[in-house]
Amino acid sequence: MNINQKAQELAKLIKTTDEFQTMNKYKREIEKNKNIKKQLDNYLSKKDKIYTRYKIDEANKRVSQLDKEYSRVFQNPLVENYFKSTQNFNLLMQSVYKSIEGELLR
Repeated sequence: MNINQKAQELAKLIKTTDEFQTMNKYKREIEKNKNIKKQLDNYLSKKDKIYTRYKIDEANKRVSQLDKEYSRVFQNPLVENYFKSTQNFNLLMQSVYKSIEGELLR
């Protein structure tokens, strides 16, 4: 079995985790709600533009201001749950990366 097949197996395993499934559930719910999806897409687009245009210190200040502007969106339970589940998934992936790195450094 080659490395690409192993990567596909790993991806399939990751898709079965609670973290991935929960994140995906909230993502689908957001996609069903056009208003929330539009607001969230606008926020993410603006955030990406800030980080590509400014140095890190200035970008962080501007994103902090952007977060204040979108605070009502973040207070929506659906958005809040989506961000929490995304964070949990990212922690899972960080753990996977650390495990791989540990194996590589043995």
